[in-house]
This record gives sequence, C-alpha cells and structure tokens, in this order.
Amino acid sequence: MDTQDVARRILRQRMSRFADSGPSLGALGTARYRVEERRLKVAYATIARGQASTAVAVVLRYARVHGMQVQWTVVPTRAGEEELPAALCAAGFAVIEDLLLMVHKGSVAAPPRPNLDVRVTRMGSWQAMWEYEYGSQQSFYSTPRPSDALVNQRATERWHEQERGWCRYYAALLGGRPVGGCYGSLYEDIPTLMGVYTLPTARRRGIAGMLVAHAINDLITAYNDLCCLFVERDNPAERLYRSLGFVPLLHSQTHALGPAL
Repeated sequence: MDTQDVARRILRQRMSRFADSGPSLGALGTARYRVEERRLKVAYATIARGQASTAVAVVLRYARVHGMQVQWTVVPTRAGEEELPAALCAAGFAVIEDLLLMVHKGSVAAPPRPNLDVRVTRMGSWQAMWEYEYGSQQSFYSTPRPSDALVNQRATERWHEQERGWCRYYAALLGGRPVGGCYGSLYEDIPTLMGVYTLPTARRRGIAGMLVAHAINDLITAYNDLCCLFVERDNPAERLYRSLGFVPLLHSQTHALGPAL
C-alpha cells in the first residue's frame, strides 16, 4: 500500500467539502472554506512562509465583519500549513480536536469470541437507529439519560442519510441487546468509518473489534479495498485499530475561536 498516495486521495476527497466563499488571502496564500450557520470553517490552507499570522488576522477580520465564529483545521505536516498551529495559538485559538487518520487495506479477521453471544448487523429500522443514537450520546458525551427530542432528531437525520445511500450503519448486539455501533461513509473515494462506540458496560470484551471488522468487510469492494478512520490522539482505541491492521497516515488538528473575536 502506497500510504502517501492514500493520504493524498483522502485529503483530496475531504477538501471537496470546503467549497464555500471566504476571505481572499491574496499574496499570502490560499485557504478553503465551509460555512455552517454562523461558523466559518477554514481548512487546507497553503500559506507563504512567514505569513501565517497575517493570514490568520485576515480571516479574523472577515469573521468579525460577518459576525461568525471560526474553526480552523490544520494538517501540520502538509506543505503550507507548518506555521499555522503556532500562529493560531498566538491569536487565541485552542485545539478542540486532535485526530490521527488511519487506513486499512483488505478484509479484517477479528479474534473469535466463542463465549460471547455477539452479533453485528446492518441497521434496518428507525428504532435501531434511535437506539444507536441514544447509546452514542451516552458514550461520546457522558450523558446518562439523553434528551428524547435530541435523540429523535439525530436518529431521523441519520436514518435519512442511510436511506439516501450516503452512509451505512451497523449495530453490535450482545444477547440481542444493542451495546454499540458505528457507520461508514459511502459517498467518498475511500470510505471513512465513524462513530464507533460500545457502551461502558460492554467494553473490554472484544465487541469493538468485532464491530469494526464487520463494518470494514462490508464496506470494502473488489474495486476499492481501502477503509480509513479518525481516532483521537492518545485514545486507547488506537491500539485496537493497530491490532486490526490499521496504519497511521497523518494528523489533523481543529482549532476554535468563539464569538468574542
């Protein structure tokens, strides 16, 4: 596997999501933008050496005028972005997400768990999606009893994504009871595995490995045997992914600055 080529392909497909207008940086360089409500998301900039602080200032002035919050995603090893982390920090940004991009080639054989009544299946109903979202809120946001209104809204959105063929969702069932899930994108050159979780009461039993292996084997095809995922740096889950054959490609950091610019 040519990891450099894979990284280029993944960056190219993610760049395509940043297609909105934003401030021109002129001779300072270029950047890509995505606007979500009152938030300006900046990514994949190519800034001339020594001009990172000036480029950040230009973006902040634009955001002030338009009353927008700013989030800036940086791949520190990418040419033109090396100086941005320090410039963003100096401007008052804080890192809110520090991710490692990993990739897997081919199918996965998860270690068998003969004494565990676990089944992984595609989600086939809105109720199954509701249960996925309820567990996701519990796992990712440490919310013991998520709001029904929030879970209903997100489950409906996810169900529509699956109906439209944008994503494919999976559930892990322990003794017939949902204890985890994940989903994979279907709209990209290389599918991305996301939202992997198991409930706290079901962890350290090999369920996550079975879940990820099933999803990968279902997502890859004869024409594309690659699948990628993002994991928080220093998250113990990274060890699991490495044990399944994932290899690291690159880091990305998201820096945020709130309304008080």
